[in-house]
Amino acid sequence: MNKDVRYLLSYTAITGTTVAMFRVLFNLFLRDAGYSNSVIGSTQSTALWGTAIIGLLMGILADNLGRKRMMIYTTVLMPIVAIMMTFNVSVPILLTLSFFRGGFAAARYTIVLAAFTTSTDSKSRAKAFGANFGLMMGSGVFGNFIGGLLGDIIGLRITLILSMIVTFAALIPLFKLEPDKIKTERVNPFDFSGFDKQQKKIMVLFFISTATVGFGAGLFIHFGNLIFKDLFGMSPTGIGIALSIAQLGTALGSTFSHKLGKTFGPLKFVLTMQILVIPLILSFAFIRDPYAFTVVYALRFVFMNTTVPIMNSVVFSHLPPDKLSTISGMNGFLNNSVRAVAAMLFGVIVGASISGYTTLFILSTVFYAASAFIAFLIYKSYENLETTKDLFDR
Repeated sequence: MNKDVRYLLSYTAITGTTVAMFRVLFNLFLRDAGYSNSVIGSTQSTALWGTAIIGLLMGILADNLGRKRMMIYTTVLMPIVAIMMTFNVSVPILLTLSFFRGGFAAARYTIVLAAFTTSTDSKSRAKAFGANFGLMMGSGVFGNFIGGLLGDIIGLRITLILSMIVTFAALIPLFKLEPDKIKTERVNPFDFSGFDKQQKKIMVLFFISTATVGFGAGLFIHFGNLIFKDLFGMSPTGIGIALSIAQLGTALGSTFSHKLGKTFGPLKFVLTMQILVIPLILSFAFIRDPYAFTVVYALRFVFMNTTVPIMNSVVFSHLPPDKLSTISGMNGFLNNSVRAVAAMLFGVIVGASISGYTTLFILSTVFYAASAFIAFLIYKSYENLETTKDLFDR
């Protein structure tokens, strides 16, 4: 791997750890502060809207002003805003800060994916995507565990602030990145007229897949800490361990996703995993044993997320390099806007009753089934193309 790839992986490791520390505790912090499920759901929703809207803007600016520059800006601004959220503020201010925190955090996904694509060739790209996603999940395991442990020892607010202070260390590898070329001519970022039929098709299918699975996941995935607390009364440490188990499996699977794609066929593997996820999501509605629930929750997390680097590497390799940050931003906008709507429904569907979780998970299952159908269409159209085969040495 070249130097820029190593620096990007270092950035992922640092931010993956600190963001996980913050995420595993923040909803619990709001609950302890007396906020209702409705307010907590709205906080998650506004963060996702910020990720969608500001993330799209960041993607466009990164294609025109430089990816390195935009990652540095957002790495400075995100922890500052997050720290402000830990103080006693009114609900409108909390929601406003949440919007900007979500937006600045979007660079971890939208811009970094484009940077990895342009920093690798077809032979190393799938491995780099898998390594990055695996590292993101692995650092999330560490962050979940450390966050939950420190939350019990030194308190939720202090741990939240500490996690964001450490985030500034991610600036070190960013400053070492090679400067990217800055566009001097003005272009329409949404002009896709130069795309051929295959490029347009995979972009549209990618967006539809993102929307369906995004809504299904958005109904519950951002509230894992509350789910484990409400259903099983777990402590922050217990919640951190439960979520870490899920991410550890994903980290291992993602790291070897290139080999899995090569062995089984990349898009065939994606399709198989998405089909297997459907009964797992449905079982959430009925399992009420904490150990069994944790195992099934981990399996769903592993099966679904192990496919992410495979799908991203295939899709991005079929698209023009000069549009990657913009398309990644558009995909992030779509993903997070539908998740924002779904997150708002969390408080409505669950309310104050544990029985609401049954309805929540059944509804989520429907959208995961729709996503599996889109995965089938992508598999039929792109599995045997040379660009896909080159990525996985097939």
